[in-house]
Amino acid sequence: MSSLDIISMSFRNLLKRKLRTFLTITGVVIGTAAIIVMISLGLAVNAAFEDTIMQMGDIRVLTVRDPNAGMGGMRFVGGGSVIVSEAGTGSGRASSEMPPELDDDAVAAFNRLPNVQAVSPIVEIQLGAASGRYTNPWMRIRGVVPGTMEAFGYTLAEGQFLSGNPNSIVFGSEVGFNFTNPNDPNWWNNVDWDNRVSPVDFMNDRLELSFETGFGWGNAMGGQGQGTNTGPRPRPIRPHVDGILESRDWNVDSVAFMDIDDVLRIRREQQRYQNNEGQRQPGSNRNAPNVFDSVMVMAANANSVEAIRDEIVEMGFHVDSWFIDMLRSMQDMSRSLQLFLGAIGGVSLFVAAIGITNTMIMAIYERTREIGIMKVIGARIKDVKRLFLLEAILIGFLGGAFGVLLSLGISHLLNTFGGAATGGIGGMIGGIGTGTQLSIIPMWLIAVALGFSSLIGLASGYLPARRAMNLSALAAIRME
Repeated sequence: MSSLDIISMSFRNLLKRKLRTFLTITGVVIGTAAIIVMISLGLAVNAAFEDTIMQMGDIRVLTVRDPNAGMGGMRFVGGGSVIVSEAGTGSGRASSEMPPELDDDAVAAFNRLPNVQAVSPIVEIQLGAASGRYTNPWMRIRGVVPGTMEAFGYTLAEGQFLSGNPNSIVFGSEVGFNFTNPNDPNWWNNVDWDNRVSPVDFMNDRLELSFETGFGWGNAMGGQGQGTNTGPRPRPIRPHVDGILESRDWNVDSVAFMDIDDVLRIRREQQRYQNNEGQRQPGSNRNAPNVFDSVMVMAANANSVEAIRDEIVEMGFHVDSWFIDMLRSMQDMSRSLQLFLGAIGGVSLFVAAIGITNTMIMAIYERTREIGIMKVIGARIKDVKRLFLLEAILIGFLGGAFGVLLSLGISHLLNTFGGAATGGIGGMIGGIGTGTQLSIIPMWLIAVALGFSSLIGLASGYLPARRAMNLSALAAIRME
């Protein structure tokens, strides 16, 4: 028998027993739809988790900290921290084994790691800023390598990235919100907190920066109560405003960006001035000009982030991995939820598999004489087996196909009306970064469902097909 003959006979045999075939396929439809919908709910939760993390920051970006930077009595060592006392270390490495410096050599080593897309050393300072009557006493300035801003995914709302002009600066989207009028005692009550706008137009207004204490408070340079400096007063820095970034996350929106060389120069001037003044501002306590506060390392993809982090930790540096650890914890929880929900749907498909087996066994009993005649007129034993296997596979495939269509309809209803219907649950799943999307059915899930339902049909029909194959032709013909 040719393959076309076997396919044609399989369809005809299924159509002869329409009600039985319909009921068997319906069982597969329900089981397939149950599995797809259950897994799609878990995928929606996982997507919501990932979207939430991405709103906090790009998970591909690792922040490497200087292990020699003190935090009270703590010193970073490798991936964690140890207590450091005057006499030496309380735990961890011996005091003679000092952590490496976060310098140019370290940056070069990070660049050589596989799957690293971009590396930028970071130096941060805080300066007072003034534009007309508006001031900001503690504006965060982050020094970066100019050519890496696009590589790290920053996007512009206006202007351009750092141009290379002296004191070029690019502002985060919310830096202007921190400018206030120090002479207006009621400014707090005059702010529209729901629709905040910057009182300063960075692209057009004149802006001055200074590290002199009190500058950003609206006081005159060297004003009383803000410290007394016995040396020459610093001249205000007039930055060249290049652009304003699109809103991204809290760690970018509230920061202004400058060329790291300009920031290092300003920091050295700040150190000389404030050492003379006897007061310090945050970010002015570093001495070595080639040692950075931190280094940003961007992985080429999310899958390589953990491997890059582990290699950097092996070098002796501390890596902020809160985003990665949180995402992995969420993914583990989501994976467990998907397995639980998939198991619930799998029960329905298991029941459907029993239905397919029962249908095929009944078909063999009813068609015993037909099987005998097929063998007598020359049908090969393997053709009989292929015929019944194909019928079982068709039941599984058709049930899977209609199950996919049913699950797509259920998913659409959940995404359209589910948020309002489920209340708090809808808000928990769909309200975190994915709107009202409670169910996500990717193409790979559809393909897996069709393949799995066909495989269920094949497995369910295997034993009945072997039974049909082993029937004696003469005994089958004599059967009534």
